[in-house]
Amino acid sequence: MSTQPELVRPPVAPAQVFAGLVGVVLIVAGLIGLAVDTSFDTGAPLDGHRLLGLEVNGWHNMVHVASGMLLLVGLGSNRRARRVCQLFGIAYLVVTIAGLIDGNDVFGLFPINPADNVLHAVLAILALWSAAASKDKSGPLARDRVVVPEREDGDRVVGPGSGHVGGPRAVQPRIDRRLPVKQHP
Repeated sequence: MSTQPELVRPPVAPAQVFAGLVGVVLIVAGLIGLAVDTSFDTGAPLDGHRLLGLEVNGWHNMVHVASGMLLLVGLGSNRRARRVCQLFGIAYLVVTIAGLIDGNDVFGLFPINPADNVLHAVLAILALWSAAASKDKSGPLARDRVVVPEREDGDRVVGPGSGHVGGPRAVQPRIDRRLPVKQHP
């Protein structure tokens, strides 16, 4: 058995799960959408092709690919995933509001329909929720948790990272904290 301390992998945060799943889905949807419609028309009367009930054009598909790639950037750590999900959620919330105001297109770049508005709103809410649910609840000392394997001679190591606060690591003998068995007469 190794006596070297090992870093414990932090748990996967909801923002990382959201970034991974939705990032891949948006990239795939954008690439499939580019096969359906590659027109990069702009202006007021925008008409796109339908893909699974959603209205798409070249710009709309490129936004999906770019936002999917942005989400995949956040997979590395909880902190980065939270920031990326916050940015994604705010951007999609703005797109949802712009789509609800105009009703036919967003900023004159890509066409939308009510199904697009619902999808954008759901993605924005889920992204912001996953960012909020991924808030790091531990302090900076507990962020890098260390596991020190048990020693075979019955002693244990105490010090920073082992649940004992302060002081250098030291070997401390185990204390038997079991109560003695009471004998009845």
